[in-house]
Amino acid sequence: MRVLLTGVSGYIGKNLYESLKSENELVVLSQYEQEYEDITWAKGDIFSLTDVMRVMKDIDIAVYFLDPTKRSSKTMEANFSDMNALAADNYGRAAEEAGVKEIIYVTGAAEDAETLKILNSYQTPVRTPQTKIKRKGMLARFQSARTDDVRIIRRFEIPVSWSLEKFTAYYFEYYKNVLPGLSNVAVEDEDYILQGAKLDLIKLKRTTDLQDNDRQIFEIKGGTLAKVSDLQTGLLEFRRMLGTEEIMVCIHHYEPARSWLFYQLLQAPFHALTMRIFEVDMRIEKFNEEQRLKEK
Repeated sequence: MRVLLTGVSGYIGKNLYESLKSENELVVLSQYEQEYEDITWAKGDIFSLTDVMRVMKDIDIAVYFLDPTKRSSKTMEANFSDMNALAADNYGRAAEEAGVKEIIYVTGAAEDAETLKILNSYQTPVRTPQTKIKRKGMLARFQSARTDDVRIIRRFEIPVSWSLEKFTAYYFEYYKNVLPGLSNVAVEDEDYILQGAKLDLIKLKRTTDLQDNDRQIFEIKGGTLAKVSDLQTGLLEFRRMLGTEEIMVCIHHYEPARSWLFYQLLQAPFHALTMRIFEVDMRIEKFNEEQRLKEK
């Protein structure tokens, strides 16, 4: 069978490789080329749905585990629970789309219950082995890696009546008012420009339909705070988690134009603070809606 692994560099991956290589064709999803000659290296990022869907084609069995030592970006604003939820959602979606026979989830993480809930929300059967491999979540922030990209993953609860379109519009409206008189969002068709002190900080281009209630994707096309290259395209993604009132907001492969010192000391902390305030704002909106529904 063609068996997909999410990596072979860590403890779990190495042992699975040794156990499965003699009787199966192993495909390894990784951003970095593998040293083993008897596996197929599929270059890709487990946090990118596009990459996982591409790699999942012609796979019979997909083995899912998130290695706590995984290095996915040089700097990251995320916690392990949100990282795992996004990766599991990618796996479930891609496996269903590709007609994979089965997902095997290696249990032993604190997030087992949520991981299984996400994987089982799609049509591909999910099985767990009897042996659990206990592991703790990684410390996501400011990891070392071989690339200069930034990844940000944050999850927000939203009012039950909200669509993804409404959340996305609210997100950009929030940015307009984050620094009154200084911040703004200029919108023209599919182009969204995040501005500060009349400077175009981040230029975005929407690539999905505005009414899509599943995913909204924006390419990072430029701005004074973004480095743009031909090698990869930065993305801002809004994703509705199936069967929940939760939205994932993710930034993939963003390359800061300023120095790493500027990013780590000023830009990243400011963004983290604004997102915490936005999270509180979302909780208030959700609470207010619940109170209105109770009063009816």
